[in-house]
Amino acid sequence: MQTGVPKSFPQSGDAVPAQSVAELTDLCDCLDLSRENQFNVALQAMVRGEYEAARLALAEHAADGDAIALSEANAGQDLIGILARYMDDVLPVDSTEGTHRAILINLVLSLIDRLETNVATLGAENAELAADLEKREEALKRLRELTLGQPEA
Repeated sequence: MQTGVPKSFPQSGDAVPAQSVAELTDLCDCLDLSRENQFNVALQAMVRGEYEAARLALAEHAADGDAIALSEANAGQDLIGILARYMDDVLPVDSTEGTHRAILINLVLSLIDRLETNVATLGAENAELAADLEKREEALKRLRELTLGQPEA
């Protein structure tokens, strides 16, 4: 972009100049945003529960072989797997509730809450089973004593 030259932006109601995308691209030395857009497409698809579309967008995101994009795509694929496994019963989110990134963060927080609840439930079940096992072992010990007529050492 040229510096020092003030730009005027069209006001509402003004005619927007017809410029091609190529002309606008030539004016900007911006980073290629197509990769970032594919990542955003994947996030939006995850929020809507469209996991296959998200997988495809992440594959396109990583297609150029850039290490960062590959790492992001792998993390996204892992997240899709976890969301599909543990949050499949959650209704797709209405995108008017906020940005897709904020919605995705809330979805991940819900996932964490659900997994913590599952861990607590499993811990309680484990404690109950351990107590039951202890009772059974004690009953077997008494049965041996009665059967053999001598206390177990």
